[in-house]
Amino acid sequence: MTRATYKEEGRRPDLQLRDLLVDLASSDCDFVVIGSSALAIQGWDVAPTDLDLMTCSTEIDPIKRWLGIHEDDTPWVQDGEASRLECTTDRGPVDLYLEVSGDLTYDQVARDAIAVVLGSSALSVRVGSLDHVRDMRAAVGRDAMPAGAVAPAAKQGAPKVVAIDGPAGAGKSTVTRAVARRIGFTYLDTGAMYRSVTLAVLERRADTDDANAIARIASGVDIGFRDDRVFLGDRDVTGAIRAADVTEVTPHIAAYPEVRTAMVERQRQLFTEGSFVAEGRDTGTVVAPDAPLKIYLTASPEERARRRSLETGEPLQRVLGALEERDRLDSGRRLSALKVAEDAVVLDTTGRSIETVVDEIVGLAHERGIV
Repeated sequence: MTRATYKEEGRRPDLQLRDLLVDLASSDCDFVVIGSSALAIQGWDVAPTDLDLMTCSTEIDPIKRWLGIHEDDTPWVQDGEASRLECTTDRGPVDLYLEVSGDLTYDQVARDAIAVVLGSSALSVRVGSLDHVRDMRAAVGRDAMPAGAVAPAAKQGAPKVVAIDGPAGAGKSTVTRAVARRIGFTYLDTGAMYRSVTLAVLERRADTDDANAIARIASGVDIGFRDDRVFLGDRDVTGAIRAADVTEVTPHIAAYPEVRTAMVERQRQLFTEGSFVAEGRDTGTVVAPDAPLKIYLTASPEERARRRSLETGEPLQRVLGALEERDRLDSGRRLSALKVAEDAVVLDTTGRSIETVVDEIVGLAHERGIV
């Protein structure tokens, strides 16, 4: 149905925001999601009535064609300092902005944008920063934030959790620990929890092939985190869980579904009791899907292998092969598979310093009202 037909019927089609963005994300079109649409994609409680996109002049026609907008009389509207093209699709209105204000160019918006994942499609779109959302609204004479907008961390029942997932070698541990220190949250290493269960199994001399015995131990251990230390009950086991025998047996113990279930329940319990920056494979997808900030930290295989090779002294090509095999196994697990969470912000750390990555995550935590 064309825009003219909707006009004749005196109505606007309801906005199907994610459907439109998933469609656009599969194209080669260059754009950044801005305005209330940007807030909605980042987990804010807000209801945009149209999809706001900022783009450059050469992308206007490709975007229109991709969305099936064929009419030539699509109007240009000057709204304050903003210039936009108002379009209508059968999945709702789309506004294409070429200009917002003289101080906010497309190049600047694109440079500062973040990549946010759209649902189970694993496709991502670039989304404007909160500062740019405010600047855009100011340019058209509106309040800094939409009326009634609720930040992700202010939603009822939202845990005070920053969830950081990603493949091995992406810098998760270093970044997660640094973010926790910066914002004053507890660092939660989910891998340390499985190591703690393994330590308990070995200390009790349980049969590592006895699923029932392993399940009883996993459901009964009291694992806690304080000041970057890991505790079994009142005992500090930070060093003990890194022993060679624990490292060797942990993958076997962690593979038991009963252990996975017990650890997920314990992590969720911890999240109700405090404020955490948690790293893992499935923190944002399984353990805390309602976390107000989910980060997927990644890097090129070559970069990850280089870092790991520097740590261990192993040959680069051997490390690269091992990482690629681990990626394959982690992504194909029946339980706790490595996946990108819906609404996760994807940060590629290739060529970036730890400080700049930490700064970006801390800034996002502030924007979303977590701290």
